[in-house]
Amino acid sequence: MSAQLKPAPYGTWESPVTAELLSAKGISLLELGVNKSTGKIYYVEGRPAESGRSCIVEHSEDGSRDVLPRGHSARTGIYEYGGAAFTVRPDGTLIFADWGTNCVFSLAPDTGETHQITEPNPQVRYADFNAYPNSRWILAIREDHRSSAVEHSIVVIDAAAKTTHPILQGADFYAHPQFSPDGKKICWMQWYHPDMPWTGTELYIAEWKEGGPGEPTYIAGKAGVESICQPRWGPDGTLFFVSDRTGYWQLYRSEKGSSEVRPISLKGLETAEFAGPEWWLGSCTYASLTADTLIATYTKDAADRLAVIDIKSDSYKDPGFPLVEIRNNALRRVSDTSFVVIGSTLTAPSALYHLDILNPSKVKVLKTSMEVDIPSSLYSEARHVSFPRVYGEDKDGEGHALFLPPKNPGYQAPAGKLPPLIVTIHGGPTAHEGPGLSLFRQYYTSRGYAFVTVNYAGSTGYGRAYRDRLYGKWGISDVADAASCVSHLASTSLIDPSRVGIVGGSAGGYAVLQSLCVYPEVWTGGVSLYGISDCKALIQDTHKFESRYIGKLLCPDNLSEDEKEKIYRDRSPLYHADNITAAVLLLQGSDDKIVPPNQAWEIEKVIKKNGGEARVIIFEGEGHGFIQGKNVRTAIEEEEKWWVKTLLSP
Repeated sequence: MSAQLKPAPYGTWESPVTAELLSAKGISLLELGVNKSTGKIYYVEGRPAESGRSCIVEHSEDGSRDVLPRGHSARTGIYEYGGAAFTVRPDGTLIFADWGTNCVFSLAPDTGETHQITEPNPQVRYADFNAYPNSRWILAIREDHRSSAVEHSIVVIDAAAKTTHPILQGADFYAHPQFSPDGKKICWMQWYHPDMPWTGTELYIAEWKEGGPGEPTYIAGKAGVESICQPRWGPDGTLFFVSDRTGYWQLYRSEKGSSEVRPISLKGLETAEFAGPEWWLGSCTYASLTADTLIATYTKDAADRLAVIDIKSDSYKDPGFPLVEIRNNALRRVSDTSFVVIGSTLTAPSALYHLDILNPSKVKVLKTSMEVDIPSSLYSEARHVSFPRVYGEDKDGEGHALFLPPKNPGYQAPAGKLPPLIVTIHGGPTAHEGPGLSLFRQYYTSRGYAFVTVNYAGSTGYGRAYRDRLYGKWGISDVADAASCVSHLASTSLIDPSRVGIVGGSAGGYAVLQSLCVYPEVWTGGVSLYGISDCKALIQDTHKFESRYIGKLLCPDNLSEDEKEKIYRDRSPLYHADNITAAVLLLQGSDDKIVPPNQAWEIEKVIKKNGGEARVIIFEGEGHGFIQGKNVRTAIEEEEKWWVKTLLSP
């Protein structure tokens, strides 16, 4: 054994990746904007050290500086998940939604001067702004809570008169309202219950006339059948969008003056996905560099890649950039050959990059989400694995995951021993995890834990059939895939099957609790972050956006109310907690409107009543996810203590 290696059991290794590092020194890079005239770049930083404040930052040749005055936070709550909190107007002023007041403001970035352009009302929210090319008009999504039924509409804000008028109403939900480059048309996306953005949406355009739209023209999409994502105008008036009509989210276009829709057919990328689930408003993962060139993100086997697409020839090339994970509102054009993008690599956390397709070797980092002085030799790189299904009713096909072995160059585990495993289940459940560097994962792998994140049946990034596989089987197929993944890793001698924990948030928290109920023999410990324990209570309590989603995940079509009631109870961990043998930690925000705190209290009570071990920790002032630095740190520390107790103790 090398003298440089310290012998120590798995899970006990010392690591420079600390809870303080993850909570106090990190930020979130949330969304982007670019001033087309000056090339100045704007982005939103989520700052745990400032109680989760979202600050707009400007980057230019002179460096970076905050432009959003203290006291404001550029953040929205539409659909409860938010997104699209600001835009850059053609004259260089910014329009942003303020979290504290729900008001919309204009902001002069040079002076920091703000002007309120909507009336304050805690029951009315705005987001997804788009400015008219040469006028005072601003399109936005409005969410109105002033009546018993929450109403969504597209409105036009007159920034000069400080008035707001609804221009499109009647659909249950809207997204992506945008003016064409010449201001003569608008496009938008809409959908109705029971659809979600990834199951069935419709794309429309209309002429813009005197402060309002003309007669809508249908372009693409169909309820329950075809999902449209990210409609976006090209510089010549071509309308681009993403559709899953082939079974995969692929790029399409409708040229100016034509209603014909044509696919952008890229040989070799027929099963790639050029979009993701739109939980947040404002998703942007492709952009027109010129009228003939797109820079686009696509996903295969959970990893994201960039492609430079020649629209005339329907061909593409790989620019060779090292990014492997690009999500949500993450990409904007800067010039005919350059763009900014938020992404991560296998060995670098999420950062804002300025890249040029003519000089791909010159990778310019404008801002990183975390300044770390950690050697890359410490990092365990995620690798994609597919595994056979050995648990559950449906054993056809394969499940997928990203596996990270324990790694720390300063330590050597005892010979003949295998590492404990932490299994993480992503939220959504319509989502997926990618392989980009996550310091949270490295927190554990550098301490001697193996780590795997399961992209179970129902995850995105593998096509619509895989995504739809969970409908009617939530709490069945996902937890079976998690157990099958553990079996596969154990069979290949990568982990110790007697020391396996499971953790997840939101829908992942539900999968944690359900896994502990359905397959108690697999798990030694569990950590549920704002997870669901009572399905019926969730359906009754949850917000408009997801109010029909949960029922569709749980129940096949055409069931009677009695049959649905039975499924709600059968799939609720609360009513089967007597099966749980592992110790359970439940972390919960006090202000969570998506999964209210009573879900954690109730299952803790039942587990303890049945003689099991459970503990609830409530984080005051937090919602569905933790953004305050002190709470993030406490959550990490409490989780690690739980794994030491459940996976390492004899």
